[in-house]
Amino acid sequence: MRHLTRHASALIIAATTLPALAQEAMFTQAATMPAPGAFVVRQRVWFSRFGSDPARATDHYDLLESWTGAQIGLARALALDVDFSLDNAWLKRDDASSDSQFFAGEASALLKYRFYQDDTSGIDTFRVAALAGAAATFQNRAAIDPEVGLVATWVKGRHGFNQDLLWRFNTGGDEADNRGGQGPSDALKFDSAYLFRIAPDTYQSDTQGSWYATLEMNGLYETSGDVELRWAPGLLYEGRSFALELFGQLPLYQQVRHRAELDFTVGIGVRLLF
Repeated sequence: MRHLTRHASALIIAATTLPALAQEAMFTQAATMPAPGAFVVRQRVWFSRFGSDPARATDHYDLLESWTGAQIGLARALALDVDFSLDNAWLKRDDASSDSQFFAGEASALLKYRFYQDDTSGIDTFRVAALAGAAATFQNRAAIDPEVGLVATWVKGRHGFNQDLLWRFNTGGDEADNRGGQGPSDALKFDSAYLFRIAPDTYQSDTQGSWYATLEMNGLYETSGDVELRWAPGLLYEGRSFALELFGQLPLYQQVRHRAELDFTVGIGVRLLF
């Protein structure tokens, strides 16, 4: 009886903790969401270095992005994601001059509606959600770009998988302000994430959190013909009311003619559940 009670307690912990913060990697959406009335605040900061960019006449440039967001539970299967970024760029010009720019980067609002859910245990689940919303890029323009997509999440024991697809209908923008998906061309963002729970190997009644190794493949196709794939290894800790994440991102494949190529990205993130 004591063993059954302990096992049931562990499943209750997993069932109540996982849906709010569950196994969401840095760049890939997950089909999980907070309970109605709850919300998750997320802060991410990352530093990227890009190569030469003909549109900006730069030899290379560095970019620091600070993303502040929240995911708000509206109903049992409905949530709202909002995000806003402040950016600082350091540009090294082709003529050897340099300068820096601080600006509002991008804001987005995305509704997430989960239309399929199959929970086979307190931990194992398969969920699919539809995404719809809009994004705005503020540097040198004020256009609203609609977005639609899908995301699926599968958790099986110590393994988790997320896959998202998001199409952006760009209504404005120019090449000089495009860091990927923000130019005049429409864009398809597609991300895959694998998460492996390093510890604990099984949940217990006194489990306070979980450690995950994460690996993402982040893809972007623009109707201009630009295509790129990046891979992003990371480390994630998820507790009952907060999560911490560290990650890096490197180019895997780049066929980019209208903007600069990525050299590398490193960053950190934190999530708080209220």
